[in-house]
Amino acid sequence: MSKKITTLLVLVMSIANIPFRGKVNKISKLPPKSIVAMVLTSNIGDMIFATSVFHAIKERYPTCHLTVVGSKKNSVTLSGNNDVDKYIVTPKSIWKLISLLKTTKADYGFSLANSSVDIASMFLAGVKTVACFDVKNAPVIHTPFYRLLKKLCIQVPYYIGKYCSQEYLRILEPINIFSNNTKKYLFYDDKIAKEVQDKFLSKGVDLEIEKIAVVSPGAGTKVKLWSVERFAEVADFLAEQGFKIAVIGGLGDKEEVELFKSKIDANNLLDASSLSLEELMYFISVCKLLIANDSGPVYMAEAFGVPTLVVVGPTDEFEHPPHSPLNMVVTPSREKEPPEMRGHIVGYSTERAIEQIKRVTVEEVLVILKTLLKNMVDKKPIR
Repeated sequence: MSKKITTLLVLVMSIANIPFRGKVNKISKLPPKSIVAMVLTSNIGDMIFATSVFHAIKERYPTCHLTVVGSKKNSVTLSGNNDVDKYIVTPKSIWKLISLLKTTKADYGFSLANSSVDIASMFLAGVKTVACFDVKNAPVIHTPFYRLLKKLCIQVPYYIGKYCSQEYLRILEPINIFSNNTKKYLFYDDKIAKEVQDKFLSKGVDLEIEKIAVVSPGAGTKVKLWSVERFAEVADFLAEQGFKIAVIGGLGDKEEVELFKSKIDANNLLDASSLSLEELMYFISVCKLLIANDSGPVYMAEAFGVPTLVVVGPTDEFEHPPHSPLNMVVTPSREKEPPEMRGHIVGYSTERAIEQIKRVTVEEVLVILKTLLKNMVDKKPIR
């Protein structure tokens, strides 16, 4: 049976079970003994944002058992996170997922995506209370099944264009958790850290001492990419300020990484693009600055207190990137048109999205970068 047919069957079964289960929108008692969080995305950045939610749960209800369901890759993202008691890697079979969810005996379950499958799985697994988001200012993103199933759940308002991390935390308000702490929580293994240190020491680079600026020229969505050549010009400026330049990138960023490497003086370049996710988290944590498109490494840096400069084009600069004197964002002018990919709504114009990121100039980035470098000296000495 194909995955599409299986998914449809699960959704239909959920609807058929409504007369027997009824709605799952009532809180029976607090504190909950068990909570399940559905974070099925393979996007690393989304899981990093979710760590604020997990921490808020354990801060309010320290004895509550928290199970997180997510991708195999993101199990690494949560490695060492004591807020999570159990991690379930999403199985290929939805029936297996439902079976695993039953074992949690969850009093409260929630989805951080607008996924009808998330709701249906928790509903069929017997999760006592289910919460989901109701996107108020972009209802078009809700599928017909989601619009139907969300009526069974506690619906939590969500607004596109607002800071995603704070919006995520609202999913906890039905269980009396009201938090403004959007800090991200990441950890690395000391053994992994030592291995990475030794790897670079063998090349004559002491990561704990070196003044390293990381450049991440790739991004999960290609239309969000700022020009590699422009990143290289910014890197040249940083080299003049005494920084050693490191380049990072995932499997989908090979083209951008190789082009960037060809533009940079090899004597001042560290190629960190082959690091594993575990290794990368440590590597970013000891660097002094990260410059990137709106992508996962930005939130790794944020979690470890590393200053960031993010180039944002078609996405909304207020939804994801951190903003502070040590976390700065460069965008094209928004006077004539809003971000083309706001909220990642389907149906955006690829042509307009690319045009928006192209409008960000090297000169504009350097102006902001100079301010950031000054702030790094004034507010947080470079390690």
